[in-house]
Order: sequence, then C-alpha cells, then structure tokens
Amino acid sequence: MASESRALRVAEVVRAEIAQLLSKGLKDPRVGFVSIMAVKMSPDLRYANVYVSLYGSEKETKASLIGLRNSAGWIRRELGRRLKLRLTPEVRFFEDMTLDKVFHLEEVLKDLKDSEEQERMNLIDLKGVVEECRGADSFLVTTHSNPDGDAIGSLLAMRHFLNALAKEDVTCACHDPAPRIYDWLPGATEIVNADNLRATYDLVVVLDVAQLDRIGSVALRLSPEQRILVLDHHREENPCGTVNFIDHTYASASEIVTELFDASGLPISREAAECAYVGLTTDTGSFKYANTDARAHRCAARLLETGIDVSDISSRVFDVMSLPKRDLLRRVLERLQVSDCARYAWSYLTGQDMIEAGAMSEDVDGLVNFVRNLEGVEVGMLFRELERNRLKVSMRSRGRLNAADVLRPLGGGGHAGAAGATLHLPMEEGRARVLQAVEEALGAIYS
Repeated sequence: MASESRALRVAEVVRAEIAQLLSKGLKDPRVGFVSIMAVKMSPDLRYANVYVSLYGSEKETKASLIGLRNSAGWIRRELGRRLKLRLTPEVRFFEDMTLDKVFHLEEVLKDLKDSEEQERMNLIDLKGVVEECRGADSFLVTTHSNPDGDAIGSLLAMRHFLNALAKEDVTCACHDPAPRIYDWLPGATEIVNADNLRATYDLVVVLDVAQLDRIGSVALRLSPEQRILVLDHHREENPCGTVNFIDHTYASASEIVTELFDASGLPISREAAECAYVGLTTDTGSFKYANTDARAHRCAARLLETGIDVSDISSRVFDVMSLPKRDLLRRVLERLQVSDCARYAWSYLTGQDMIEAGAMSEDVDGLVNFVRNLEGVEVGMLFRELERNRLKVSMRSRGRLNAADVLRPLGGGGHAGAAGATLHLPMEEGRARVLQAVEEALGAIYS
C-alpha cells in the first residue's frame, strides 16, 4: 500500500497530466468543456478516480462523460508514457456531484486525526540547518517547477555550500530545466530531471517552496520515509519538511543560503556568490521591490566582497530580451486594460500566443511589471492561459494592497508585492474572479 503522502503526490501529478491531455490531445467531439476538480488514488495506486465538472445541457454533459470514459484507455497509455510510473493506474471518470459524498467520511476522519495529533511545523534555526547538513552524506537539492532566478540561484548556491562542507554526493534536480538566462551560472548545466534520480538520499533539501506538489515530478521519486529539509522565505503554515527553516522576513531563499555560510564559519566562494546574487537581485527586482530591506543590502555587500562582477550579472539577467519575449511583450501592451478607478490594470496571453511567438514559460517572466509600471496603477496583473480551463495569474503591487492576501483564497501565494496563482478555470471566468477580488480589496482600503 502507498502512503497517504505519496498517493496525494501521485494524484496531483496525474491530475495535471490528464488536464493537459484533455486540452491538447483528446479529439473526441463528444467531450465539451471539462474541469478536473480532483483526482483520488486508490491505496495501492492501481486506480485513479478522476472527478470532473461538465458544462452544457444534460444531453451534452452525458455525452462528455461517455466520451471521457471511452477515452480512458488512451489516457492511461499516455500517462504511462509520460510519467513512467512503476504501475500505470486505471483511469475512471466521475461527475463531481459525487465528490462530496466520496470524500465526506474521509475528511471527517482526517479532521479527527489532525485534531488529535496537531503536529508542529518542526522549525529549526540556521545552526540547526547546518547540523542537518553536517550529519548527512548524500543530498538531493531541488526547487519548484518553472524555476525563477531565486529558485535556480538558491539551488546552486546550496550545492556550493554543501561542497564547502566537504559533501561530494550532491545532486541538483528540477522538474523543469534552468531558464536560458541562468544557464551560465556555475553548476547550472549539471541540474538533472527526475529520471536521473536514485531511490533514496540521506537528505533532500527543498528550496524556495514548502510544498511537495510544487516540485513536480521530483516529488514522485521521493520515498515516504525520506528525510526532507525545507528552506523557504514565503509564509507557510504547513511545510512538507521533516524539519523546516521558514522565515518570510527574508527577501529571497538565496539570502538564507548566504547566511548558512556565516552560520557554519565557512567562506563564500565566488561561484556560490554569483548564484546567490542572481537569486537576491531577481527576487528584489534589482533592489526595487518592497521586500528590499537593510539585511538584503548587507547580504548583497557580503556577496560583492567575493569579487563578483555585478555589471556583468545584471547585463545577463536584466538587459537581454529574447525575440519571443519581445513578441509577447508587444501583445501584452496591445491588450493592456486599466480599471475605471485607474488603480489596477491587466493584460493576458493565450496558449496560441506562446505557440506563435515560439516562446517558453521563462519568456513570460517579468512581463507583468510592464503592466504594473503604468503611471497611477497600484496593482498589475498578467493572465496566461496554460491549457483549456487552466490559468496562471501573476500579480504585482506597489501600493497598500497585499497581493499574496488577495490570491491566497484562490490557492495562490507569494509576497505582499509579488504573488501568483494557478486557477483551474477558463480565462474569462478566472480573470473575472481575480479582478473582483482586487476590486473588493482596493475598495476596503480606500473606502
């Protein structure tokens, strides 16, 4: 039997893959608009019960369900090809109207168990992090999917820190490759994907994120007994680590790793400093965002003392724009809309935009800032269609509105000035929901 945590991880990855297959690969004309509400794995992982919300008349929804069930075999084969699980689950589709009945008893039992156990977050300090690292010999270092500058910078800086501790068995892995603008960082070319991981490590270090479902396919390779250390600077009430260092007052995860050198009494190499500086400068927006404080500047000074070339780093990271990104920026600016109150603005990109521009996810990074930078605008948003009924929103705030607080009820998170969320909704519906939340938040502030 699989552990509950592994079943949940498999369910989340299966849900994401089936959503992509339905939006891009399924050709059955009977299947109309479908939203995947949840995936429930059987204890032995042999079955994946997929609960869907179907749109249309009663006749159309019945036809969609029949089409989905007839396509289950093809979907199972595609899952086997994509995920390479030891056992590919049999896929079974159900309307989400049965979801509450199916989960109700389990939720009641889980609530009772949670109330009895009330496990703490298992927080440790920097000295505790150093001791965790000293006590292990083999390491897997990973971060969230679709990594940004801080994710890649902190991941690689952590590798250099472990090497400085004389730890040689260190593997860096990520669900997605490092974005092109960071592939020059020392060690970036050695980041591997989940297929290259072995069964167990003494310690798995998860950086810049605190939930396993955010690290994608890497999570599927972790055993239920795996010891995990989380290092994160986001607000998180239920981190996934066996032990956790969580402190939202840090400007970046790279800043945390930098302080590990000091906590261990080790000098920072130039290679480690380059990686950490990229993470620090990108997550503070070149020290322009509200999360920039005195400690962030002291950290930057500490890194500069190693002799890194700040001009060269800034040029590589901020001054080079790919041709696909230029094309996306043109579309974003052409579609930019400002609210009637003139306090917030938004734009959007479709999946077809990405195809026509020949763009990758990394080419979207930073485009939301052009929306927020419009004179008089306090909150800027960029909506990007990932697939049918799946939408990513990036939000930037330079005023009194807390972007993370607005998006948290929608399953998102981040910081007061920069936050994001992925919504399992069509573009129009998802955008309307976010704009309404922003309208209400600004109304409460300025009422």
